[in-house]
Amino acid sequence: MKKQPYSGPILVVAGTRPEVIKLAPVYLEARNRLGGARVCWVSTGQHEELERETLARFAIKPDHCLNAGAGGALLNLNEKVVRGITALCEAIDPALAIVQGDTVSAFAGAFAAFHQHLPVAHVEAGLRSGDNRDPFPEEAYRRMIDDMASLRFAPTPGAAANLVAEGCREDTIFVTGNTAIDALALVDKLAAPCAPANVPVIPNGQRLVFVTLHRRESWGTKLDGMCRALRDIVERFDDIHVVLPLHVNPRVRETVEPILRDQPRITLTEPLDYAACHSLIRTAHLILTDSGGIQEEAPSYHVPVLVLRDVTERPEAVRDGLAVLVGTDRQDVYSIASRWLDDPALRAGMQGIDNPFGDGQAATRIVTALERFLTGKTPLLTNCEQFSR
Repeated sequence: MKKQPYSGPILVVAGTRPEVIKLAPVYLEARNRLGGARVCWVSTGQHEELERETLARFAIKPDHCLNAGAGGALLNLNEKVVRGITALCEAIDPALAIVQGDTVSAFAGAFAAFHQHLPVAHVEAGLRSGDNRDPFPEEAYRRMIDDMASLRFAPTPGAAANLVAEGCREDTIFVTGNTAIDALALVDKLAAPCAPANVPVIPNGQRLVFVTLHRRESWGTKLDGMCRALRDIVERFDDIHVVLPLHVNPRVRETVEPILRDQPRITLTEPLDYAACHSLIRTAHLILTDSGGIQEEAPSYHVPVLVLRDVTERPEAVRDGLAVLVGTDRQDVYSIASRWLDDPALRAGMQGIDNPFGDGQAATRIVTALERFLTGKTPLLTNCEQFSR
């Protein structure tokens, strides 16, 4: 590992919309406290268009663009990012690399930095489903990133406990809360008071059911069954309107569109930007999703979430009654969603419960720890400074 003093720039590596959303608060806080010239945003281009739109939402301009592109196999993208980060490290001699989550951009960024003997800081460390094939390949990526990391910023005490159980040194693990909650506050400040222009208009008297589906492990039969369950739900309840933004992947579209296109009270849209998704989350009556980020964000607005997966690495919302792990079976999706739409007491019972994923101060905690790490101060965060809920 690179020896102190850590005098070079800090690399913030991202390539997808969720990474931008969750790293933007850290980047902006670090620039404010450590100086703009010290912090460099590295865009891999994994999901170039969505990444660019989200960066603009937070007024972030990348310092370095790898242009790795979204086409082709994950292994090809991995190779391009590793080569790009390696060349960048050799050119500018950074002090540290920050990655977030479990994408190929995060893994490749950590892998390249690790091989350059750079400290790696992993934001959202310790999430585990317990199944390397679900989600695939994310579960394996985040485990390997945590093995390479020098600093592990766990969003919850449960995530930190996973790292301890795997043998990670406790003085490298810090419970910060999830930066997704910080991002909600940022977008509230940045967004116009009215709904963004690309948010579908829901007719008066209709309850909004917001749906997202994209997980690789659900492609095929599972996704087909969940789409048919949505059609069944709309047929039963004449006062709901489903909004489902289509994922960019053609494997998702080729299943979703034939089943749900032209269905009454089901609106399929192109991918929505962060502000539009944020608006739909806030105003939804019920959310059905396989998205990790939405599982974290919706509890801030006390909107119930039905998780359309067989496992979740975010059990805190389920534990606190803010989410239900439904699975992917057509009949289960239909019956559990119907129960939540039928019984207003279920929704009323979750009001007033704090979001277990964060308090909006995660970026502050992370940058405090980074600042102390770079200057050789310990402890990086005291127990009292860490997130607890």
